[in-house]
Amino acid sequence: MLDRLYTVFDRISHEHEVFKVETIGDAYMAVTNLVEDQHDDHALRIAEFALDAIAGAAATPIDVDDLSLGNITIRVGFHCGPVVASVVGTRNPRYCLFGDTVNISSRMESNSVPGQVHCSETAAKILSRQITIAKRDRAVDLTLVSRGVMEIKGKGPMATFFVSRKCSASAGHGSAVGLSRTQSTGERVGAEGGVLSTSSTTAAAPDDPEPATL
Repeated sequence: MLDRLYTVFDRISHEHEVFKVETIGDAYMAVTNLVEDQHDDHALRIAEFALDAIAGAAATPIDVDDLSLGNITIRVGFHCGPVVASVVGTRNPRYCLFGDTVNISSRMESNSVPGQVHCSETAAKILSRQITIAKRDRAVDLTLVSRGVMEIKGKGPMATFFVSRKCSASAGHGSAVGLSRTQSTGERVGAEGGVLSTSSTTAAAPDDPEPATL
């Protein structure tokens, strides 16, 4: 199931030019404005990727041999801010991201709900600005809905938002990519989720003027 799901995510990541960092169990982690200069639309890219990933998961059967089980539902979260990136280890070396941006992205995912893209206020402000700019050249159907202030583990009270397509905004909760934590018929698959924590995070290299998006 995860192989089929992640193959869908990989295809969508290419479409939006989002960089896949890694998968951790049932969590899929991706970033923008890190390996490429995307300071004008990094949050918009990750938001559109997250929403397309939710749709892609919803079209992916849990079990191709038993379609009665239904399709996959995920939750997504993202944040914007600085990150440190490095290749670590000598055996099966891995390209990893470190920093508070990754942690907050993960918290946005874990506090999201199935089928929703959840982001921090910081990410929402950047996304709102980038949506306005993008509308000068193309149609953008994204909308932000305040979720109010909620207690986030390790961070305290934070104002957060849901991101959705305008045509489905009324169905939201007031997620993405947690793209990250996978849900199957309402049950979480795996013990831990991750940062887009299939889930999205907005992050940036320390020397970058703009944050990156996870």
